[in-house]
Amino acid sequence: MKLTSFILMIQLLTTTALRAADFRLVKQSGDVFLYERWIGDGDAAVRELKAVFLVKANAPSIISLLRDPQRGPGWNPSAREYKVLPAPEPDKWINYIRYAIPWPFEDQDCCLSFHVENPLEVRFESTQHPAFPPEEGRTRLTGVRGRWLLEPRNSGFVQVQYYITTNRNRKLPRWASDPIVHSNLVKTMTQFKHLAEQ
Repeated sequence: MKLTSFILMIQLLTTTALRAADFRLVKQSGDVFLYERWIGDGDAAVRELKAVFLVKANAPSIISLLRDPQRGPGWNPSAREYKVLPAPEPDKWINYIRYAIPWPFEDQDCCLSFHVENPLEVRFESTQHPAFPPEEGRTRLTGVRGRWLLEPRNSGFVQVQYYITTNRNRKLPRWASDPIVHSNLVKTMTQFKHLAEQ
């Protein structure tokens, strides 16, 4: 079993290096790798993050975890609120998350529309919903867009590639926001992996 895990880790590192040539590795914790790139220039620049890791689970159970409001706070450790509303279509849902941000900055929140494109891809983007209006005392994250790509591997593993882009938050300087963003995302993906494998 340990040899199989080692071989899968080598495959992950090799394929990740090939696929992330235009990304820069910014953080690693265990077998969770976080990459970053900026698209555009100056004030118009948009950050794209990419997390890559292996999960000992199948794609349907991973998607089920994504839309589970009870387990959502378990893999979003910095979330002060985490809510999921089903949509009329069975392959769609609305997700609201409010993130606790250290003082002196405001908390941040986002309202996202999720859509299962196919059994191995889930896309999401910013949306508006009357149940989650913007409020004073928190900064609404806008321009959020991303996807979860699930690639089955040998021995019951799935390689997860998580992509997300957001508009730049002008209230937080990059020297202050980048470490928070990187640490929170790695922690989130590590917790996600842990829950998905239970």
